[in-house]
Amino acid sequence: MGMDLNIKGLDDNVGRRLREQAEAAGLSVQQYVRDHLTRIASRPSPAEVVRSVEPMTRAEFEAIRRRLRGSDGQ
Repeated sequence: MGMDLNIKGLDDNVGRRLREQAEAAGLSVQQYVRDHLTRIASRPSPAEVVRSVEPMTRAEFEAIRRRLRGSDGQ
């Protein structure tokens, strides 16, 4: 079963833009927002990406720094 979502306090300008964009896409505002939320939920969030990446070691950082300095002649 799906989830119902009620968004309160949405700025009037945001609501207007969503209506314009939905109309341009030939969709209802509900379908337009549903499509965008589905797309957002299908990708990892920035926080999830950060948590999944191992921190760079100082040695790795310095190696990249040396390569970059060497590529621009500094």
